[in-house]
Amino acid sequence: MRKMMALILVLVCALSVAGCNEQEPDNPSVVPEDFAFSLTWGCYGISSYDSQTGKLVKTTDATNPDDYVTCYELTEQDKEYIYQLIAPLEVHTYPEVYDPQNGISSPSMTLILTVYCNGTQKTIQAKNIALSFTSEDEKGQAFLSVCEAICNRLTATKEWKALPDYEILYD
Repeated sequence: MRKMMALILVLVCALSVAGCNEQEPDNPSVVPEDFAFSLTWGCYGISSYDSQTGKLVKTTDATNPDDYVTCYELTEQDKEYIYQLIAPLEVHTYPEVYDPQNGISSPSMTLILTVYCNGTQKTIQAKNIALSFTSEDEKGQAFLSVCEAICNRLTATKEWKALPDYEILYD
């Protein structure tokens, strides 16, 4: 019986170490101290946010792009919410250049998600994909849904809403 318990203990320890090697948090409900992210999104990737700097960009496609830039510091609630979205993605399992298999459209959309967590950085680039947050592929849908939820959270802020209306609209 003691040998069996010792074997189980060794296996649990080995699995814990293996989990750390993949940079997965021990407790996914606790936001790691070094968690940060950046996201580029929208038609041609004209919008972006970087949680490390707080820089929130509504559009880079304007006569005076600086008019469409503001600062937004994540609240602790925002940080927890976004971490809870990203953690289940297991970003380390995605390739750097990714096609969520959501087709093509004109104009197209670009999504670039970079996650900093547990001492690592991972970037997933989905460039020139359909301007839609739907995919028939399960993994693709998970990625698109996370990006859409983050976009929705950021565009609902008073800082975003205080920025001028788009100068150029895409159909």
